[in-house]
Amino acid sequence: MSISSFEYDRYKFSTKLQTNLSLDDVVEKREEEIDRLKEELLSYKILIKDLIHYEPSYIIRNKILNIAYFIIEDVELFDYLTKKKKFPLNRLLKSTPVEKGFYLNWKEYIVTYIVILSNPNYKYLQEYLQVVEAINILGSDEIIENNKEVEHRGIILSKRINSAIIMTSKGEFIKVKVGKDNEVGEDCISKEGFTFKKYKLQISILLSIILIIFTIVIFQYRSLDKTIVVETTSEITLEVNKFNRIIDAYTATEKGNAMLNELNLKNLDIDYAVMGILNYAVNNEMIPETGVLITVTGKALGYNDLAETEKFIGEQKLQVKLNNSGDEHKVSP
Repeated sequence: MSISSFEYDRYKFSTKLQTNLSLDDVVEKREEEIDRLKEELLSYKILIKDLIHYEPSYIIRNKILNIAYFIIEDVELFDYLTKKKKFPLNRLLKSTPVEKGFYLNWKEYIVTYIVILSNPNYKYLQEYLQVVEAINILGSDEIIENNKEVEHRGIILSKRINSAIIMTSKGEFIKVKVGKDNEVGEDCISKEGFTFKKYKLQISILLSIILIIFTIVIFQYRSLDKTIVVETTSEITLEVNKFNRIIDAYTATEKGNAMLNELNLKNLDIDYAVMGILNYAVNNEMIPETGVLITVTGKALGYNDLAETEKFIGEQKLQVKLNNSGDEHKVSP
């Protein structure tokens, strides 16, 4: 076949309302066909659940449908696909005016349509798909999809407890909500179920907002707000963020390093960090005879920021002076 013989609009999915009934014997035969279909698609490395991640529009589905029929009717292309189980991309590019990107995006759909429409063993699935010869003027009962349907009708191809994947008469594969009594092969009407693909834009926006907020919080958490120096016999320097949490602690002495290694002050609240330093100093004879000086540079400590520390100082009767960003006073019982 030549490129000129390929037609985009030879066939289309009818948008007429489906009138088929789900008789018990029909449902059973559909189920047998569906089991066979799943097995055959697996030979092409296609799973039914993979198809719900794509949402081709009505126009795109019709284009896919015509490509599928083009391959079915071309002996060479059809044999290559069915015998080698490989998509004949290069051959199609030579035989049709369809761009490569379209084939890459929709090859799973194309193969699925081919498998269903070319095999007489899928009689009941073929009957459910409403494929008609395309006409230039649409009748009053032929309406192109412009709006998303609130509910979808289709044959159940696979089912879990509260959800199922259906194939509609218009060639769609959709995840919907179902009840426990619904069966594979049944013709059901149901609302669309949740899929990440459907809400990918909203999810992407939400994740972006969360990432921005997280980045801001991390930046603020790691930003230096004030520095506190606690002068025991070893000088301990604490770098503190705006949340009064320790982001770093260091000293120049061996005894001071031993203290920091034991206390592990990072991320600790400043009140408990200073109290821990004083407690360690008391127990390891590191309180100077002249008392302890605590110096705050940067943003001053707020009222009650060292409440537990002041309580500890009173209980231990320690001599402690606090220089709170220039405001010096004695901390004592």
